[in-house]
Amino acid sequence: MTDKDIEILKDLSETHNITKTAERLYTTQSALTKRVQSIEQELGCQLYIRSKKGLVPTPVSESILPYIKKIQSDMERIRNLAGNPDGELSGTLKVGVAVNYARYRLAEILEHYIEKYPKVDIQLSAKRSPDLYKELISGEINAAIIRGDYPWAEGDVVLFEENVCLAMNEKMKGKDLNEIPFLDRTSDVSFEADLSRWMNENKIRRHTGLQINDVETIMQMIERNIGWSILPAICLSELKGITTPLAFRSGEPFLRKTHLLYRPEYIKLPQVQAFIETVKSC
Repeated sequence: MTDKDIEILKDLSETHNITKTAERLYTTQSALTKRVQSIEQELGCQLYIRSKKGLVPTPVSESILPYIKKIQSDMERIRNLAGNPDGELSGTLKVGVAVNYARYRLAEILEHYIEKYPKVDIQLSAKRSPDLYKELISGEINAAIIRGDYPWAEGDVVLFEENVCLAMNEKMKGKDLNEIPFLDRTSDVSFEADLSRWMNENKIRRHTGLQINDVETIMQMIERNIGWSILPAICLSELKGITTPLAFRSGEPFLRKTHLLYRPEYIKLPQVQAFIETVKSC
């Protein structure tokens, strides 16, 4: 199989659709179908069952997928480590960034990085931290800026700690929080545990009627006196209202950490090392 065949199989595992994969690879459906048939003949097995809803991977296809991804990842590393004959930093940088960090901090980092290393091909995605953690474990990304604490025994840089705050409209000041709608949102396990601890210690019931997983929407509702919420400080610089840093009964502050996580082998790639240094400096 060629590099192109590896790319075809990986893309098909994501789309399960000949048309979408052909569009991704800038080829025709008929050419892609013929190539898949050739790969199946070469391997001596059927990889996909054709159905009206798309391609259904066979057990053989599912079993070889981890190896397909590893081969593609290894080839990328080989090309990156080969370097640029001109001596200028290049290669591919695959990085994931937590949504809130991307919203408030990422632009400055990318501006510095792109200005200094214009030949690096940046492949960046902004997602929820749990999703980025899974991609980091699977090797789909080189590094991840993640909000909250996750079990990770490899490269870990704590970028900063921030207060978690109670955010409300000034008109709510002095009122019983149990009588005011709580603007709730889902987060990582560590934040959820700390939030439950603080609420239990302060005998506050967690109403789940207003579940809003967008910080900007929550802040608009706070400003319109619809409800109150508990949010990390990074989100609150422009909020028109009251923000109060929280602490637990022990006196320990309620904090939120942001980590830069990576695997040690990836820091050998100069473009990854340069990204880590850029993030730390910003």
